Amino acid sequence: MAKRKTTGISDLLFDEVNPYGVVVGDAARAVERFPLDDIRPDPDQPRRLLPADLTEAVNRGEIEPAEAVHKWLKQAGSDPDSAASREARELRRLASAIEQHGLINPITIRPSATNPDLYLIVTGERRYWAHVLLAMEGRNIREGEITHLPNKIKATVVPAGISVRAHQIVENLMREDINVIEKAHGLLALRQEMSDDAYRRHSTAAGSDPVDKPVLVPWKQVEESLDISRQYRLRIVSVLDLSEAAQQIIDRHNLAEATIRPIVEKLKPYPDLQLKALNQVVAWQEAEARGEGEGRPMVPSVRALADRLLLSRQAPATGQSQAEGLDFSKFRQQVRGTLRAIERLDVKAKQDLIRSADSPTGAEIVQDLQTLRDQIDQVLASLSTQGKRREF
Repeated sequence: MAKRKTTGISDLLFDEVNPYGVVVGDAARAVERFPLDDIRPDPDQPRRLLPADLTEAVNRGEIEPAEAVHKWLKQAGSDPDSAASREARELRRLASAIEQHGLINPITIRPSATNPDLYLIVTGERRYWAHVLLAMEGRNIREGEITHLPNKIKATVVPAGISVRAHQIVENLMREDINVIEKAHGLLALRQEMSDDAYRRHSTAAGSDPVDKPVLVPWKQVEESLDISRQYRLRIVSVLDLSEAAQQIIDRHNLAEATIRPIVEKLKPYPDLQLKALNQVVAWQEAEARGEGEGRPMVPSVRALADRLLLSRQAPATGQSQAEGLDFSKFRQQVRGTLRAIERLDVKAKQDLIRSADSPTGAEIVQDLQTLRDQIDQVLASLSTQGKRREF
């Protein structure tokens, strides 16, 4: 079998970058201690810890990093159950670990294009803010028998020509706590960066035809650069098809992509139903966190919720019979056709389906079957309810 051709970015992602942000291999650079005052967060970083307004104020020089951390911790503390509060607790735990053991994995930085005296963070923003927190609280870092002041941080400067966005994307995709909104924006940023690079190469090539503006590279190039499937990329990026308000809920509560997938697939045309569904999901998760939930399986429950909301939107107007206009003969044929398809599954076919459940096609079939089961349950439950009403 011929070896699949890979791009330079793909080689970088999996040969030169590890999940913790350390540049290794041929692209390795010496680790040095850089003053925190010389480093700033990347304003285009897909994964941010502090809110955008505070990060931008730091980058504009309006407030110091320590003041930004102080304000953020105060905001996060106002709601102990919020995602920001959880991230603040995680930052404090990270700071304590660095205080006791030192920074095991250096951050990576690059020179700022607009300020020669500053570096921008490529990977390791949380580690940077943990150092800022330690410095703010006057806590020193112990590495064995050596003690360091936290006003400097171990870092490596990334080699020229390396895709900054690719560095950030690969680190973030390998983190479990990054939410789907951040991943989606990261993928869009990487596509834009790759498109800009292709435009620059075309513009400087000898004898090239002039091009007015960069053309976005095909998504396939992005997928190959990160070694991800088209299906995975579609599931992530399609979340941005939801309304802005829906995206804010997902971002604020760190809702998992698998959890909200039925909402993305079924309620995309209905912004109001998106909000109803997402608020219900948040309520369920918060009840589970308090120990007051019903232990419901989240993904099937969200799928059934989306179906109910969609059914309510598509239901006939008040006063009309839901059966009015239904072609009973055709519907019965469709039901029997589905039954025959399932009845034809012999033992071997069922085993094949089980073995393929983890593949993209198999997973879609399983999802369709679960949706079919949920919808049948809803129809039967509705018929049962109507029957009981008629008994009285």
